Amino acid sequence: MEGFLIKQLGILLVSAVKFLVAAPASSLLGFSYLHTIISTSIGGWLGVIVFYYLGRYIFSHFAFWRRGVRSFYRKIIGLPVNSIGSLQPYKSGKKIFTRRNRIIVKIIVRFGFPGLIILTPVLLSIPLGTFLVVRYYSYRKWKVAWLTLSVLGWSVVLSTFSKLF
Repeated sequence: MEGFLIKQLGILLVSAVKFLVAAPASSLLGFSYLHTIISTSIGGWLGVIVFYYLGRYIFSHFAFWRRGVRSFYRKIIGLPVNSIGSLQPYKSGKKIFTRRNRIIVKIIVRFGFPGLIILTPVLLSIPLGTFLVVRYYSYRKWKVAWLTLSVLGWSVVLSTFSKLF
C-alpha cells in the first residue's frame, strides 16, 4: 500500500512540473489508462494552481524585493541605504536581449495566448508556461480554466499514446 502511495505522489509531482514525462512514467509503473489520465490531470491542475498564484505573488512584489535586496547589500558594505553610488546598475539606452528573452518573445508574438495555452503542458512545462501567462496575459479572464483544460486534453492524448506504444 505504501509503495502505491509513493508511486502516486511521484506521478503527481512529475505531472505538476514536467507534464510530458508523467503519462509514460505512469504507464511504466503499471497504472491503468483511466488512472493515468486522472492522476496526470490532477497533478497538472495542482501545478497550474500553485504556479499561477506563486507567479502572481512574485510579479506583484518584485519591485519590493529588489529594493529590499539593494538596501540589504548597502547595509553590509557600509553605504547609506538611500545613497546613489557604485551599486546602481549601468543603464544604457538599449535593452539587452538574451537568448531566453528572444525565445519567450518569439513564442508570445508568434502563437499568442491560445498557442501559449496549448504549448504550456508539453513543450514549455507547467511552471514556465504559467509564469508567462501570468506575466503577459494577466488581463485575460479564465486563464486558469484554459490552462486546466489544456492539461486535461494533453493528459488524454499523452495517456493514449503511452498505452498504444
